[in-house]
Amino acid sequence: MLTNSKGFTLLELIIIVAILGITTALAVPGLREMVSNNRIQSNASDFVAALQFAKAEAVARVNPVTLCKGADLIGCAADGGWQQGWIVFSDDNGDAGEDVLLNHEALNEKITFRGTSGVTDSITLRPSRTSSITTVEVLIILRRSRI
Repeated sequence: MLTNSKGFTLLELIIIVAILGITTALAVPGLREMVSNNRIQSNASDFVAALQFAKAEAVARVNPVTLCKGADLIGCAADGGWQQGWIVFSDDNGDAGEDVLLNHEALNEKITFRGTSGVTDSITLRPSRTSSITTVEVLIILRRSRI
């Protein structure tokens, strides 16, 4: 008697599920690392773009332009890191009450972004293409949360 069998047996299904489980367990950590690295790279690129924008605006406006930490449109943040966001504004008299040109939102809560060597609070770019700092050293640190 010939039987025309369609489908899987229970044993075959268990083996397939086990293989999929092992493959997933091996792939997920690498995928998680790749996503974290992409977030860091994206945020670093956004910061560099904001610096380039501020430099171009300082030259175009013939007025100093400041990039400072803080995501609100009111002014620069006195404490905390750059992960809370940043603003770029035309700096007529040294405060953030002037024309806000760019506002970057806060970063992912798993990313810490802080500056060193004079980049702790703000960077002012002048029309003469000089800045308030001599070197830019910015640290971007990914803080991994425990799952």
